[in-house]
Amino acid sequence: MSTLAYAAFTNRREEADPGTSSSSNPPGVSTFVDALAALVPAEVLTLHAVILSVTTSTAAQVTTITDAPTLRWAFVGLILLSIVLYVVPRFKNWVLLDYIRVAIPPLAFVGWTMLQRSTAFDAIAPSFRDAARTVTGLFLAALLGVVAATLAKKADETTPPVNG
Repeated sequence: MSTLAYAAFTNRREEADPGTSSSSNPPGVSTFVDALAALVPAEVLTLHAVILSVTTSTAAQVTTITDAPTLRWAFVGLILLSIVLYVVPRFKNWVLLDYIRVAIPPLAFVGWTMLQRSTAFDAIAPSFRDAARTVTGLFLAALLGVVAATLAKKADETTPPVNG
C-alpha cells in the first residue's frame, strides 16, 4: 500500500460522520485497509530496493554490503522520509493520536528490513542473530497491525470538525 494512502485514509475517516467511513462514506473500506497501508510503506520500500542495488553486490548467491556507511545513512534517511510522508498530508488535521500513527510506517519499514535478508538493517545491526531478528520482526508486525487497526477504528469514530 502506501504511507501517503494511510494518511489519506485517516483524513477521510475523520471527515466522515462517526461510524460510517467503513461503509457509506469515504474511504468506504474496512479499517483493516488502513492497517495494511500503514504496514506496507511502499514508497520507502521501493527506494530501499534501489539503494540496495548500489550499496551491495551479489556473487555466487552471496550478497555483500559494498558501502556500509551509505547504507546506514540511507536506512536513517528512509525512516525519516516515512515520517515526512505521513506528516505532510496530515499536518492540517493533526490530532493527538497522530503522534502514535506517525510511528507506524517507520517501524513497519524497520520490521520489513528485519524480516528480509540482505537489507539496510544488516548495515545497522550486523550481529543481530537471524532467529532473534525474525522473531522480533514478527512480533513488531503483529503489534503494529493491532495498533494501526485500533487507530483506524478511532478515526472512524471521530466527529468531523466543524468548518466555520
